[in-house]
Amino acid sequence: MRTRQYWFIVWGNCMNSDALSPTPDFPAADLHSDALITVRQAMPDDAQEVHGVVSECMRIYCRNSEISFSMTDASFETVDDVQAAISYVPFFVAVDSGGCIVGSVRLLTKQVSSFRVEGLADMLSLNLSENVSYFSRFAVREYRQGLGIGSLLYQSAQAKTKELQFSHMLLHTSLANRIMVAFYEKRGFILLFEDQSRGYPRGLFGKKLV
Repeated sequence: MRTRQYWFIVWGNCMNSDALSPTPDFPAADLHSDALITVRQAMPDDAQEVHGVVSECMRIYCRNSEISFSMTDASFETVDDVQAAISYVPFFVAVDSGGCIVGSVRLLTKQVSSFRVEGLADMLSLNLSENVSYFSRFAVREYRQGLGIGSLLYQSAQAKTKELQFSHMLLHTSLANRIMVAFYEKRGFILLFEDQSRGYPRGLFGKKLV
């Protein structure tokens, strides 16, 4: 049986300064003393709600990237797919004081060779057969953005990546979506590769953790 693991309890004096640092894209918002967010491991019965959060946020991502929702992998994902991912990969959700899920992220394990990027192994100083942590389906509900929830989800994912002893974390995002590019660059990710294979400029970003 899986048990719930709570990673961060935040807001007020418990919030760290990094999570609330204002940026042009994620300005810090006024917080109230009764506001409470926890980041924990997802449970199978979270799947329906997570699916709704991801679908909503991916539509916003597509709007900001000026692409069609059908061009993303998330457009084909079902509730059953989410439930399976919760069971097999590190999967985190942000939950508000009312018990509503307001954000999520998951980590996949991918071989360097699976990215099919020539020279990527050399860029990362890894072998093609070695694994990296892949940051995926990052989502925060629109009405909760700008409060540091994304930072907390990212911190949980990074901590888990280090715990699993992966040396690198990689991710993809639309290069036209300056909000997300700025979020990742602020956290030390650099652009490794740009491609048009999905029909729009998409960047593979990476960060060395150890």
